[in-house]
Amino acid sequence: MFRWVGNGLGPLTNSGMRFVADGMLGRLARWLRLTGHDVVYINELDLPPEKQDEFLLAQASKGLVLLTSDLRLYRKSRRSGFKAVLIQASKLSEQLLEVSKALPELEVDLEKSRCPVCNGELEEAERGEVEGLVPRTVLERQENFWRCVQCGKIYWQGTHWRNILETLEEFRRRRNGSNP
Repeated sequence: MFRWVGNGLGPLTNSGMRFVADGMLGRLARWLRLTGHDVVYINELDLPPEKQDEFLLAQASKGLVLLTSDLRLYRKSRRSGFKAVLIQASKLSEQLLEVSKALPELEVDLEKSRCPVCNGELEEAERGEVEGLVPRTVLERQENFWRCVQCGKIYWQGTHWRNILETLEEFRRRRNGSNP
């Protein structure tokens, strides 16, 4: 079951789960990062296509949970004794539901969000540190900012934050068996 943190959803710690995602699951990878999980996304690496399955399986052998939409790769991973989740849905909330059903210990911890772009950790940034890096109107309207320690991208809880919470709420309703 997903547990919730941030914006009144209640405090908790991250489950520490790490993932490796195949090339068809970029959106899911980004969302798992937003919910506090370390996710290696194959399309962000400079690997030739013929080496990707080998890399994915090697990461799974190191304990990362393989997320794949490839039935052949999923079966190969499971035969090898690795933890893997077959993702068949195309809609994000349904993909999250598939992950949740396969991994009931998975947690959502918005306080531990990672950079959805590069998977780096986020640290709080002072308003003065982001001046000139974000639009002036954002600087005037927002109180809190975060910076990725890896790529330097700046984040804040703007209008997109409402969309993130709505998607997670849709997922929660579906997980609990009630229709949106």
